[in-house]
Amino acid sequence: MAELGEAALRLGFFVALYAAVAAFVGAHRRGNPDGERLLASSRNGVIVLAGLLTLALSLLAWAFFAHDFSIAYVARNNSRSTPPLYTLTGLWGGQAGSLLFWTWLLALYSALFALRRSGKDPLATYPAVGILMGIAVFFLFLLNTVEDPFARLPNPPQDGRGLNPLLEDPGMLLHPPLLYLGYVGFAVPYAMGIAALLTRRVDRHWVQTVRPWAMSAWLALGAGMVAGGWWAYRTLGWGGYWGWDPVENSALMPWLVGTAYLHSAMVQERRGTLAAWNMALLILTFTLAILGTFLTRTGVVLSVHSFAQSAVGPYFLGFLAVVLLGSIGLYLWRLEDLRSQGELESLASRECAFLLNNVLFLGTASAVLLGTLFPVLTEALQGSRVSVGAPYFVQVVAPMGLLLILLMGLGHVLAWRRTPLPELVVKLRWPVSLGLGTSIALAVLLRRPLVVLGLGVVSFALGSVLQEYHGAATRRSRTTGELYLQALWRATLRGRRRYGGYLVHAAFLVMVVGIIGSHAYVTEWQVTLAPGEALQIGRYPLTYRGIVQAQTATARGSAAVLEVQGGKGFWLRPTRMFYPSFQQSVSRPAVHSSWREDLYVVLENVSPDGKATFRIWINPLVRWIWLGGLIFLLGVGVAVWPEARPTEEGWERAVMPASEEAMGS
Repeated sequence: MAELGEAALRLGFFVALYAAVAAFVGAHRRGNPDGERLLASSRNGVIVLAGLLTLALSLLAWAFFAHDFSIAYVARNNSRSTPPLYTLTGLWGGQAGSLLFWTWLLALYSALFALRRSGKDPLATYPAVGILMGIAVFFLFLLNTVEDPFARLPNPPQDGRGLNPLLEDPGMLLHPPLLYLGYVGFAVPYAMGIAALLTRRVDRHWVQTVRPWAMSAWLALGAGMVAGGWWAYRTLGWGGYWGWDPVENSALMPWLVGTAYLHSAMVQERRGTLAAWNMALLILTFTLAILGTFLTRTGVVLSVHSFAQSAVGPYFLGFLAVVLLGSIGLYLWRLEDLRSQGELESLASRECAFLLNNVLFLGTASAVLLGTLFPVLTEALQGSRVSVGAPYFVQVVAPMGLLLILLMGLGHVLAWRRTPLPELVVKLRWPVSLGLGTSIALAVLLRRPLVVLGLGVVSFALGSVLQEYHGAATRRSRTTGELYLQALWRATLRGRRRYGGYLVHAAFLVMVVGIIGSHAYVTEWQVTLAPGEALQIGRYPLTYRGIVQAQTATARGSAAVLEVQGGKGFWLRPTRMFYPSFQQSVSRPAVHSSWREDLYVVLENVSPDGKATFRIWINPLVRWIWLGGLIFLLGVGVAVWPEARPTEEGWERAVMPASEEAMGS
């Protein structure tokens, strides 16, 4: 199997190289028989590459389940005692496997793109295919030289080391694949953008074509970050869900810039402006995705997520330089073609609000990038690392986040082109009233100015979202005579893109409520208890009943039994497990969750006399963050769900009035 897997990767390298060259040459010769044959051959090559990488990944998965420890990667990330569920996780649990998984996803994306777009505007499609294959060539080069997932051991062990203990969690079945889908997914919009520059086809139709690919990558990356927060909260045992870890930041940065692109692309699609800006955002988004992969794969930054120091670092850095310098050079060369067809007519307009939110998104991403790379920069300049902690990120990002929420609320009530002042005052009446009312009530109850300000701004933005839904329902109800809820449903279906976007905004606001509550009102204790000893933690009377032995297929340890009385009462069993293969102890928290707050308990130490040391947190409103994540998925699903079209050809040709109306978010 190892020989067959290596053969698939080596053949895949040459197939990708051929498909890239054939795509560019065929596009250049398009119109004569040789050119058409090359284009068809390039498309077939992309499909063959997807098949070869599927074969390679399947063989590696089979090696994991067959416990073939003659393969070094399997021996490092699997053992006979690893549960089947986590055996699959081992595929992307290490360096070489994750790179293979990354490249496999790129091949699938490329094949899907080639099949869907091959008959539509080949002049722009095949240069994009060539760029995607060029990216695949780089990753296949790494897999065939530096990080061979099928490299063999001369003396195979009887058993492997097993999976990293922190990765033995169901969240690892979601978190890494979703992040990879996002990172890899942004390669398609990037390739389409570079192809548009090469062919000088940068009109509004190009933006419409890019949108679903950019949206799917953005959705996957956002869902991956939420899944990662859920995994960290349940597994790492430090009481939180986001620690501004460098690898967390590496996912956040392209997501922020991708969010900016999705907003400003609507302005180009609707008004013909911001073409140059949007192209720059696409290039920056993909560059940050590659930077994130570089940081994750090389260990340049210290992170609980990143891999150890690896030989792929210089190669990734060189690839990143080629992507960035080549893209900027082409961008500057074609800058005249990106001249906007329209202009901003008024500050009180939706397009102006989108431009301002773009500036804030980029400012936030820049601040996160600076904080992430600052230790590396100081080490390069001074010889010692100066760490940047969570307070820096909170102090910089939180004000920008509040301004973004404020602009979100304003954007809902602003019209395209310009909004007359009397109309703006009328539209702001209810959102402002809700925001001020919430602020006054909370000022009396909480006496925390920053919390009051934050929740007041959130209430204002939420009021503008609800006002848009209410307005759509009442207008339709008056016109059709439908009941209010029926009218609301029908209006949403007719404007899925617009109202799905509003639902995404509402999801973000729900998450912000949870983030504010869990940061502003978190409380923490560290206590040592003897068996039978009780204490009061917040509103929870807690009694430590003792220690029981705990064992899994890969670890052994202790579980503390805690009885929490009051109300219905419940039991908590935090554990501390020792993994012999890694000579490492890991604490698994116990969490009791409610809509009001979470009781979060970590067992830190057990002494020979049975005393146990615990760290305990009460984290308010954390469940609202996960609820916001689910609403986010629902909102994006509504926004991207295709509306009924007369024919595919008609949609390709026409600029639909209903589609124009549906761009409102």
